[in-house]
Amino acid sequence: MKSESLFPIKAVAQRTGLTPYVIRAWERRYKAIAPVRTRTNRRLYSEADIARLLLLRRVKEMGYSIGQIAQLPTEKLLAILNDSPARTRAQEVPSDSALEAHLKACLSAVERFDAEELRRALARAVVTFGWPVVIERVFLPLMQEIGECWREGSLRIGHEHLASAVIQAFLGNLERAQTSSTTAPVLVVTTPVGQLHEIGALAAAAIATSEGWSVTYLGPNLPAEEIAHAAHQSRARAVALSIVYPPDDPHLPSELEKLRHYLPEHVAILVGGRSAHAYADVLDRIGAVQVSDWTSFRTLLESLRPPRSANVAQPGL
Repeated sequence: MKSESLFPIKAVAQRTGLTPYVIRAWERRYKAIAPVRTRTNRRLYSEADIARLLLLRRVKEMGYSIGQIAQLPTEKLLAILNDSPARTRAQEVPSDSALEAHLKACLSAVERFDAEELRRALARAVVTFGWPVVIERVFLPLMQEIGECWREGSLRIGHEHLASAVIQAFLGNLERAQTSSTTAPVLVVTTPVGQLHEIGALAAAAIATSEGWSVTYLGPNLPAEEIAHAAHQSRARAVALSIVYPPDDPHLPSELEKLRHYLPEHVAILVGGRSAHAYADVLDRIGAVQVSDWTSFRTLLESLRPPRSANVAQPGL
């Protein structure tokens, strides 16, 4: 009989869209899969493992947490995936045209340096759609559009700073609206020294807050010592950094190395942003996790949570 094909974790990551960090975390924390181990302790995955990881990812994207579904049999996962009413409830969203109108109103206010109108536009969006939809369909596209306009030269960094100040206030409101929990994991969010653009960091803070994390937002342009001190004081489980510009700062690699040195080993470093890939060598060297998109960021946040005992799966963050 032909032996079963086995695959290294890099190949599995490419096929599933999950990072190696998440795959290992789902195995280690949640026992979602059990790969074969070689004599040198290298993980090897079967086609069945890959299929299960893909299925877990699809079900998670419906609104379930990995802690709720990791132990479910494959048949149950398929049943959840094929449950159209559950999928419909999880994916209900307002019309694109309605959201586009709110997004345009916000961007117009930014272009005119009208902070008060931006506050009103965001408030109207929150009242109309609620926090989860506004974060996904208004906040994140607005931040992305501001970043693109800055790169094209149609907006200045002052526009970004105005938007950042208003959005920070709204994030404070979001945190107060969340159910408080003394057990919520803490995420420190900032940009390293020399990185002045904070739109990406604010987006990360918004998503983490909506996912139930307690976020300590430090603003942009902080040296490694200050980031590490904040992480120590807040007992952070992870530090998230946004690296946007410049992509060739000769001092940034040493700052990142210092940060890893100052932080306890168990504190993860998550790095995203337009220029993060330019520092891939040092990020690999310090064991930081590069975040390619917001779906991956959510998955990473879920993997960093302490395991939760949940016998019955229910939709949730």
